[in-house]
Amino acid sequence: MTSDGLSTTPRQMQVLYADVIVPRHITKAFTYLIPPPLVQAIAIGHRVLVPFGRMVLEGVVISLSNHLAPEIKSASLREIHSLPHDKQTSVLSPTLLELSRKIADYYVAPWGQCIRLILPSPAMRKISPARYLTTPQGRTALETGLCPDSLKPTLNRIARRTAGILASTLQPPRQGNAGQGIDDLINKSWIMLVPARNANVESKNPRRELTVDEPDRRTPGDGFLPTDMLPKIDASWKTHIAHCLHSNHVMTLVLHAPWEHRLSRLADAIQQTHSMKRSAIVLTGEIARAAWLKQQLSRLTDLQITLAHPSSQSGREQQNQGQTPSVIVGTRSAIFSPLTSIGLIWVEGEEDPALKELQEPRYHAREVARLRAESERALVVLASAHPSLESRFNTETELHYVPQEVALQPMIELVDLRNESARTLLSHTLIRAMHDALQNHVKILLFLNRKGYAGALVCRDCGWVPRCDSCTVPMTYYREAGRLTCRYCGKADQLPDLCPLCQAPRMSPVGEGTERVETEVRRVFPQANIARLDGDTLRHSASAHILWEGARSGVWDIVIGTQALFSREPLPRYGLVGILQADSGLHVSDFRAAERTYHLLVDATNLACPASAGGRVIVQTRLPTHHTVQALISGDPDQFYNEEFAARRLLQYPPVCHVADLSVTGKEPRIVEEATKRWGTELERNARDQKPLIVLGPVPAIRRSLKGRQQYRMMVKGTDRTTLSRRIHESVQNMEREYRKGQIKFIVDIDPVENG
Repeated sequence: MTSDGLSTTPRQMQVLYADVIVPRHITKAFTYLIPPPLVQAIAIGHRVLVPFGRMVLEGVVISLSNHLAPEIKSASLREIHSLPHDKQTSVLSPTLLELSRKIADYYVAPWGQCIRLILPSPAMRKISPARYLTTPQGRTALETGLCPDSLKPTLNRIARRTAGILASTLQPPRQGNAGQGIDDLINKSWIMLVPARNANVESKNPRRELTVDEPDRRTPGDGFLPTDMLPKIDASWKTHIAHCLHSNHVMTLVLHAPWEHRLSRLADAIQQTHSMKRSAIVLTGEIARAAWLKQQLSRLTDLQITLAHPSSQSGREQQNQGQTPSVIVGTRSAIFSPLTSIGLIWVEGEEDPALKELQEPRYHAREVARLRAESERALVVLASAHPSLESRFNTETELHYVPQEVALQPMIELVDLRNESARTLLSHTLIRAMHDALQNHVKILLFLNRKGYAGALVCRDCGWVPRCDSCTVPMTYYREAGRLTCRYCGKADQLPDLCPLCQAPRMSPVGEGTERVETEVRRVFPQANIARLDGDTLRHSASAHILWEGARSGVWDIVIGTQALFSREPLPRYGLVGILQADSGLHVSDFRAAERTYHLLVDATNLACPASAGGRVIVQTRLPTHHTVQALISGDPDQFYNEEFAARRLLQYPPVCHVADLSVTGKEPRIVEEATKRWGTELERNARDQKPLIVLGPVPAIRRSLKGRQQYRMMVKGTDRTTLSRRIHESVQNMEREYRKGQIKFIVDIDPVENG
């Protein structure tokens, strides 16, 4: 239904209908009658409050007409209640509305779920607590017995409260149709819906928005960099950015450079964008990194920078106040900021898995940035110290490589752990280097990307390993807490005294973690001031602040850390960096294992001082000839990228093709397995003029769903993303028609970032 069907009759004299999308797991729109008082007020893109079952939901008008589709009966239609009464603008941007539809097509998600992305955040906006109140006629109907038995429970419940009942929380009577009962009571004038314009309340504990004039106290210290410490930008880059911004064409640049070069280029690009009176959006994976970027850019550009929290509507607030152009820095949800005239979208750390949304719709902010840039005619810059293969080998992008200066590179040494004892954590070479560093008051960093004391416990007699009942994976051993914990669902268990299979008391840890490294380092260096920074120690804000501030100020002699070291602002450089098990990430069952390992090795190495200042990196590995290790030692990124791309091309993995992770969950294992196989068969069935899809699986998921639901998975490969999404969308519709709603659930993840 579109607005093209409107006649030339004045709108106030027409019977108008609106198609409304509601923020639910629903693809189709619902048709509502527009009440006469709202006929002049409502347009496409308006946010409206509509009755939906027993609730009142906020939806978005996507089309208007004065004609109904033949299959819709006018008598069954319900009216739009009202426009929202919050302080946000009532009309959504046409650009954002269209973006939400594109995301639905790209990621095979219901448009209703994608509408959530562009609606004002319920955590920040004021909501309108519309209430049902009993009228004098309704009370008379109860007192005189005129109210039918089918309506009496609902009317009684509303009448008992003089202030009425919230429309969104009203529960229906057990018998009868709830929505129809409410409508009947309204039609009889026994109850009325009161929007309560003056009773708007804010949600509890909303996150406050930070502006450039207010420091973010969650970031330790100011962390400001002297401007003269940043490298100067070559004139050719400035000229090229200016050309891209003035060309009014969609362009994507991939910037492969150290963070200092990226920061100076970002500040310059923002200033050029601002001088053209256009807006800029800067995205990054973690809110702590976004807060640091906001501080740096505020100082470097002397512009007002807004930090957009995941639940904030900072861009909308600025727009309402007439503050344009705007510069917004935030995590993945900031890409939906309702800015106008966007000239630049900068994705900092574009390979960061945190840019991928794990809940439906499972969008990737990097890809959504490209979609939004198409309609805004904006420049997209994908920046990283180690770009993803998808970005680096994208034929539609320009690659700009800024190598690390040779004078700033540390000395890198390789230690082959095959020449050490089997249980070695710290090689003789590393221990000697740590002794020398401590004697010379040089700070030390030890990197191992595995937290806990050990990956698992194992019975040395029979080989039994404690596993999580729900997820089937080995439970991580935490020696300090004396417990086993599942790294997926968080379930904790006590340490077994005896092996339940053979009753032997010989339980040993395998697969070292940072907690065990800390124990060993304290044993070898008892006088050193040691800190461990990982997902466990940084979980609580108070302790995290102390640990991070200590790392920034150089309080700790030895810091032991995981990838959590790279989630915030850059740390000061260390004189000695020890990478304990450089190959540990290569054994994960994920085709991106080598790429992720290389990223982590580069990040850890970049925390070392230059060789001229005594900077030294010791890399311990059992796979010294692997291309990730060799590329790190040689300092040549092309060595890694070319060999990894050749392997991906041979095995048909991204960026050579697109993949989708498909899952089926349900309580009945037989039905779940059967549905998954039928789904795979349908996808393999090739129609004319369609490129074939490759289906791998189905297989039982390693991690089962919660609440006892079973899960099977498939991976589907396709060379064309549009075809892949369309065929999966069609197959999901067919499968959902065959299986009863609620019996099983079909889950689609286009371009997943986690495949293990």
